[in-house]
Amino acid sequence: MANVVVVGGGFAGLTAAARLAKLRHDVTLLEAGDRLGGRLHGHTVNGQAWQIELDTVSLPGVFRDLFRKSGRPLERVLDFTKTEGRRHVFKDGSVLDLPLGNRGDQHEAVSALLGEDEWSPWVDRFAEPWDVIRRMALDQVFPGKPAVDRSVRRMLKPRRTIQALDRDFADERLAKIVLDPVRLAGQDWRATPAFAAVTHYVERSFGRWRFDGGLPALADALEKRLAERKVTVQLGESAHELVRDGGRVTGVVTDRRTVPADVVVWAAPTWPAPLPPPRALPVIPASRTLVTLSPEAPALADEVLVHANPPIRLWSNGGGRWTLEHRSGEDPLHALVRFGIDLRPFVVDRIDLTPSDLVVLGHWGWVWNTWTTAFDLPGVAPSGGLYFAGAHAHPGGTLEAIGMATAAIAADVGPAPR
Repeated sequence: MANVVVVGGGFAGLTAAARLAKLRHDVTLLEAGDRLGGRLHGHTVNGQAWQIELDTVSLPGVFRDLFRKSGRPLERVLDFTKTEGRRHVFKDGSVLDLPLGNRGDQHEAVSALLGEDEWSPWVDRFAEPWDVIRRMALDQVFPGKPAVDRSVRRMLKPRRTIQALDRDFADERLAKIVLDPVRLAGQDWRATPAFAAVTHYVERSFGRWRFDGGLPALADALEKRLAERKVTVQLGESAHELVRDGGRVTGVVTDRRTVPADVVVWAAPTWPAPLPPPRALPVIPASRTLVTLSPEAPALADEVLVHANPPIRLWSNGGGRWTLEHRSGEDPLHALVRFGIDLRPFVVDRIDLTPSDLVVLGHWGWVWNTWTTAFDLPGVAPSGGLYFAGAHAHPGGTLEAIGMATAAIAADVGPAPR
């Protein structure tokens, strides 16, 4: 049995702790705040909560595997339902309700709008790249450069950037579907590898899913799972430094004490001393405008991507609450009017969060600076019993990516001897 210390009580820390405790290790979780769950709980003002990140997930198998391998199956803990898809609104006034999770449905939707379907064959091309990425860097701890041999490079074509994909489509609206989410995420088209567009294949194959009760319900379920697995949880205890001996971790220094450790999973957005900081640059998050709309507001799809310049994403939080994600200096509610969406007369409450406001809430990932950035991320090629997981680590900040990372970490650590 190893002494495992997990630093950070967000989704990454919760899932790492649950998995490693189920493998019979002695797990201590350190959380600097006063509750577990981190950004899963959203942003609360006057008792009303908004999710500041999209609250649906892809790859449902990641979450089913998490609950099955840490205790009771997901279906016995939380209801988990597939969403209808995503609405795309374009500057010419056209609208595409793009289903997710079924190739045939996407083919029909795109053909109905464009008269032909060049989208489906394009998405098909990512089947093999997805398989390579999944096996090499997601299903196991990513070893970095040694895993990317000539055959992998031939498949992924890593020097090709997202910007080059603009030439793949005769209809610019399809190019917008690919390019605009990258821009909204704070990435440069010229430096983001084209294989990052594999997400469109993943969404088409597996759909997007929502937890009944939202992400706070997921946080509550995972907190209960830690109690079932007898994880020691210390709230209000901030870790800031690693103790190492001969290249191996032996402990974690907090504001109270030094906690002995054979394995450390650093799942907090802070960076531990004395390690040198990563070479990559952190992403500057998009602004968020949180609104409550009156019941008379026009009906909208639960998720809408408006292909403005720059793009705007809207999603429902239930109860008339909506999150608008945007990067424009213009008021997003005014920008939406040009696309036939006028919510201004129906706004009851409004809160604006700037990038500076959001940065203090945690990490938002790293900026691509060509494909080799993948080798520089925390969590790649771990050694000495030190692992990284979370939005600040490989393979990224989505919940499904984090879930795959902590599954790989647990497999790498392995079960305690009986």
